[in-house]
Amino acid sequence: MLQTWYHSHEPSVTPHFRPYVAEALPSSWYKSFEKAGKAGSMWSIWFIYYMHIEQVYSVYNNLAVYTGNRESCLCINRREAGLHYVTKGPENHCELLIEWKDEFVVFPGDTVRLRWDGSRVGNRL
Repeated sequence: MLQTWYHSHEPSVTPHFRPYVAEALPSSWYKSFEKAGKAGSMWSIWFIYYMHIEQVYSVYNNLAVYTGNRESCLCINRREAGLHYVTKGPENHCELLIEWKDEFVVFPGDTVRLRWDGSRVGNRL
C-alpha cells in the first residue's frame, strides 16, 4: 500500500509535492537534503508522511522482553553499497529473529504511543 501511494506522489509524478510533516524533526532534515540536492536519498520522510496522513503508527520492537536476548531484531540495515555507502558495510548490528511467536504482536490496551516530539498520545480507542 505504501509503495503504491509513493509511486503516485514521487517527484517524477508530482514534482511540486513535498512530504513535510510540520511537527516532525525529519522534515527539517529533508529540507536541508533538498537544498543540498540529496533529497532522493531520504526515503524515510515518505514513510513518515504516509504514517502521518493515514494516522497509522510504526511499531518499534522490544524483543528482549520476550526473548531475553538483546541481540535479536526484526530487521537490519544491510548497509549495501549505493546511496549512503561506497562499499558494503558489515552486518554486525544484531542477529535476525529466527523464531516467531504470536505473542510478539499482542498489544496491551494501554500501549504507549508517542508524537514526533516524544510526548505521549492519548488513548484513541
